[in-house]
Amino acid sequence: MTFGAPEWLWGLLLIPLLIALFLRSEHRGLQRLQQFVSARLLPQLAGTVNRPRRIIRFSLILLGLALAIVSLAQPRWGYTFEDVKRKGLDLLIAVDTSRSMLSNDVQPSRLERVKLAIQDLINELQGDRVGLIAFAGRAFLQAPLTIDYDAVIEAVNDLDTKTIPEGGTNISSAITLATQSFGKSAMGNRALIIFTDGEELSGDAVKTAKAAADAGVRIFTVGVGTPQGSLIPVTGNDGETSFVKDSAGQVVKSRLDDKRLREVAEATGGFYLHLENGPRTMQQVQ
Repeated sequence: MTFGAPEWLWGLLLIPLLIALFLRSEHRGLQRLQQFVSARLLPQLAGTVNRPRRIIRFSLILLGLALAIVSLAQPRWGYTFEDVKRKGLDLLIAVDTSRSMLSNDVQPSRLERVKLAIQDLINELQGDRVGLIAFAGRAFLQAPLTIDYDAVIEAVNDLDTKTIPEGGTNISSAITLATQSFGKSAMGNRALIIFTDGEELSGDAVKTAKAAADAGVRIFTVGVGTPQGSLIPVTGNDGETSFVKDSAGQVVKSRLDDKRLREVAEATGGFYLHLENGPRTMQQVQ
């Protein structure tokens, strides 16, 4: 319930004041009667005064006064419909789940740091739809566009380097899948955020990004890792830790390729960020 003129409600403060005056008047009246009438005759005279009736009459007067004040305050019940037009954002988040994301040049690992950053990002969303894409050698839609943020965060936490069975890093496939997944959402309100170390082993991400821009998609890239890079630790079935090797048997060192990621983002009017401090970096994306 609301009131059209709530200032009138201040008048209700008169009620306790009037009650206090009434009680004082009753008490003083009894004292005067005791002063001028002997104690022997007092019960006979006081019996002619109907105190309950006086109290009931005074209570009804107060009730009427209170209702009058409330009516002047113009109480209002019910509700009204108001159309609020909001231009929401459809946001797809693409996460590189290739084995290079196991590198620990960013603690505890590149992939785990990305998961934390995505949670920071989703926590800041307000009514925008969000979805999740995992990609390695190919891309797969892990969570379609939704406002169920808890479901998306759960899908994020389930990501690992075995999510996509096909090895490699194909950023192009993630961009293509994102463009298809946006469907009929409003042009100009489509955004794709790609978390990766930028080591694209197949596809042409810059070319695909230009096609996405024509479809109204802006891409923001977030680089994970360091230019110096690190080895890629993997745990075998026996629990022993080894490092990824190439076909020649040489240990592979994974490095951040921020140059390619800048080109991808700028091709769509977006920009590139390096993932350092999760919350601060994600605030720059919004």
